[in-house]
Amino acid sequence: MQGDPKNLLIAIVLCTAILFGWEFFFRAPQGTQPPAQQTADGRQTQQGTTQGTTQGTTQGKTTQEGATGDLLPLGEQTLPTPDQQASQTKGTTGETGNDLLGDASSLPAPDGSTEEQGGEVNNALSRGGAMVAIETPALKGSIALKGAKVERIILRDFRETLADDAPPITLLQTEPSPYFVQFAWRVSEGVEAPDHNTLWQSEQTRLTPSSPLLLHWTNEADVRFELRFSIDDHYMITLEQRVVNGSERVITVQPYGVIQRQGKPPTLDFFILHEGLIGYLDSSLEEITYKKALKKQRFAYKSKGGWLGITDKYWMTVLVPDAGKSVNALFRTATRQRPSDGLSIDVFQADILYPTSNLAPQEKVEQVSRLFVGAKSVPLLDRYAQQHDIAGFDLAVDFGWFYFITKPIYHAITFFSQLLGNFGLAILALTVVIKILFLPLSYKSYVSISKMKTLQPEMTTLRERHKGDKKALQQDMLALYKKHGVNPVAGCLPILLQIPVFFALYKVLFVSIEMRHAPFFGWIHDLSAPDPLGMLTLFGLVTWQVPQLLQPLNLGLWPIVMGLSMWLQQKMNPAPVDPIQKKIFAFLPILFTFLLGRFPAGLVIYWTWNNVLTIAQQWVITRHVNRNMTKTKPPDAQRTQRRTQRRTPRRTNPQ
Repeated sequence: MQGDPKNLLIAIVLCTAILFGWEFFFRAPQGTQPPAQQTADGRQTQQGTTQGTTQGTTQGKTTQEGATGDLLPLGEQTLPTPDQQASQTKGTTGETGNDLLGDASSLPAPDGSTEEQGGEVNNALSRGGAMVAIETPALKGSIALKGAKVERIILRDFRETLADDAPPITLLQTEPSPYFVQFAWRVSEGVEAPDHNTLWQSEQTRLTPSSPLLLHWTNEADVRFELRFSIDDHYMITLEQRVVNGSERVITVQPYGVIQRQGKPPTLDFFILHEGLIGYLDSSLEEITYKKALKKQRFAYKSKGGWLGITDKYWMTVLVPDAGKSVNALFRTATRQRPSDGLSIDVFQADILYPTSNLAPQEKVEQVSRLFVGAKSVPLLDRYAQQHDIAGFDLAVDFGWFYFITKPIYHAITFFSQLLGNFGLAILALTVVIKILFLPLSYKSYVSISKMKTLQPEMTTLRERHKGDKKALQQDMLALYKKHGVNPVAGCLPILLQIPVFFALYKVLFVSIEMRHAPFFGWIHDLSAPDPLGMLTLFGLVTWQVPQLLQPLNLGLWPIVMGLSMWLQQKMNPAPVDPIQKKIFAFLPILFTFLLGRFPAGLVIYWTWNNVLTIAQQWVITRHVNRNMTKTKPPDAQRTQRRTQRRTPRRTNPQ
């Protein structure tokens, strides 16, 4: 009860534990970066990682020690002949596909070299002239003709930092940590198929939205393999894998696609953010962290449509099979030592494997896949989901458990930002809407607070009467609340209802690409980052590197204003009678100021503006409630109140 200091202390300790738990779990770590080169918002590259590619298959069999190619092996790269397939009891891909994919134990060592030539030579061959440029309004990059790898993607619209000369985001790359996509086939034994060393032919030099790209290669038996790339104005590449059997025998082919990332990128390791392997398979969202992937190493699924790949905070690379196609999907991980320097490197891979096809002479088969590589913009993902029938594509943005709140808040903020031209103003406008929606509850809360204020003298009398008798005190307090129609917890309802809204807004600010580098006014140039001005730098007047240990004390201007607004709001409420309660509640604004001090500036601005609106709302409602309470008092009570207000204490003359 309100008069029990012990219970109150326990409640405050629990609340503080929750707040510090929030600080630990829900705030991005502000520690120093690991020994790595940070490239952009949780998408970083390690120093000293391999300079070449590490996955490899040879023609007709998996490469092993001493020789690596460009792909982690899909088990044995040859398929049974049509006659052998007919003799097998389980001849369909749906039953045998996962077994044919092999396991992580067969992965080659990732040194990016072969017995004939080193990794540097391989990289030079893939980049120097033997490549096709990718150019769209949203990105640029290249496809290496050697191995037909999508080996480089640069996002034109996003930069590493806010600096004017900051480089654009590089997503797929050849070095220092290779990250690429490749499409190929598994074929019947005795059939020569393109591999990582194959030099594809092309009559085009660029892939643009208006000019598709056709790569082709024909083996000595006149079996023609084709890869036809087309791309839209944003981040979606459509690929058609076609095989034309010009030989005189029946062959079996099985197309597949691979995403490979070499080296675990330093991540935020943030409780509410997923970074790592991701997919929507068999109508279920699969999220596998790098740590979990390294521990288990293999995750196999059967799915009809869906998508899978690798995600960062703001960017992702995923394969999207045909919506109506049944595929075998696989996440695989291996840790290998490079023979060149003995260093260990982790290799992460996402595979899709389509059903096999038996091709008679002069027959052909075609398989369509899509590759998304770019920024996780919600409107764009929603459009792709509808356009290409991609189930669960918007789930790539980690809106979390409160999806039913976070996504509407996201749409509301983007609507107001388009209307007002600024995401900061959009947050302020959304706060006003939220306050209007909560107005009925707030009114009831303030009515309860006002009634509690009028009952303070009687409550003090009850405490003095029942000193040492807690049970009797509780009974009389409940009777007093019931008599006057007061709900002692009504004042907490608006705060409790704001907690999921606060959390949802925090998620939106943290994971939405639209919030990245979104400016406000004055010194706030990025609403998704903490206030850059701090007390320990005299709010920007002194330039020095604040030690990490002192960062929690380096409060910015907005957190200080937020703390003052919270203190002022608290002063408008009736002060607790109990001295212990009074001291604890007086400490809460300071606690919240430091806890939220390193949160995104957009969130602190929201909380400050919410406090200001609450103060104004409380002042208006309280005056209205007090006026109504005065009018409803009996005439005798009104006269008594007026006499009490007019009465002044008599001053006695000491002489």
